[in-house]
Amino acid sequence: MIFRLSQVIVSFLLLVSLNCAAFPDRVTLKNRNLKLSNEQKLKILFTGFYRYETEKEMILQEIIKQGIEEDTSSKITLEIILQKKDPKYQYPLLHRVQFLLTFLSGGIFPSHIRTEQTLTFRYSQSDRIIKENEYSVGMDQWRGIPIVIFMISHWPNKIFKDQLSETTKLEFSE
Repeated sequence: MIFRLSQVIVSFLLLVSLNCAAFPDRVTLKNRNLKLSNEQKLKILFTGFYRYETEKEMILQEIIKQGIEEDTSSKITLEIILQKKDPKYQYPLLHRVQFLLTFLSGGIFPSHIRTEQTLTFRYSQSDRIIKENEYSVGMDQWRGIPIVIFMISHWPNKIFKDQLSETTKLEFSE
């Protein structure tokens, strides 16, 4: 009986410690070659979205809302590239100790994880790049029992989708 109760408590602590809340960064932009004709039909290719099918569809719908049509015979190709970047922590040793403390405490002490990606919109004609905009998106994720309060409104998947939507709107609002 005591063994079963301890299993339930440990399972609950591990489950709660795996929950997290995310807080987004401001989206930033780097661009090159700003001349592009006002083509409304583009051949659209997605790269790096193998685990993000719903996000890919959301971006495609956002592009269509902006008045861009997908045409596989278009001379201009829009390649949308999602790349994960390795996060850079100011104090890597402190990050590791904090993660270990969270695990050993069963989630009582929250841990911090940094997530960074780039979303690139590359317009090309044949082998020549006409225009390329690279947006940096990132978020700080906190995991642990005290974070349960923030999880409802700051779920990482929701934050990530919101950032991708904002980035797509920024790209086509020029």
